[in-house]
Amino acid sequence: MAIRLPEGVQVGTRFMCAEECTIHPDVKQRVLKARDRDTVVTGYSTGHPVRVLKNKLSRQFQELDRLGDAEKLEALGAGKLAAAMRHGDIEMGSLMAGQCAAMVDEILPAAEIIAQLMAQAESVLRDLSTRVGE
Repeated sequence: MAIRLPEGVQVGTRFMCAEECTIHPDVKQRVLKARDRDTVVTGYSTGHPVRVLKNKLSRQFQELDRLGDAEKLEALGAGKLAAAMRHGDIEMGSLMAGQCAAMVDEILPAAEIIAQLMAQAESVLRDLSTRVGE
């Protein structure tokens, strides 16, 4: 039986802290400061949940989700991604980021991020190949 390996990865949060990424520097710094419990999922009531870094806006989103008020949640969210990413509003902007934000600890060129990802993948594959048949 052949093992089917994943054909891709989602690493947007890591690339938020690429040198070439044009998001606001305050957002990059917020990602770098993130810890393992600094993200939450909001937007359940809209049917389009997203993971974000905790801030004042995310707490308001969570309350509206709890109340099931998708209409108010959508209205509150209008323009909030731009507020964060373009203008650096880290309190009332939408700081969309994955749970892995806690693992991002430096700003690097995109090419170096890719090289690290490839090296880590190759290491895992080498390790797995030694375990086949154990």
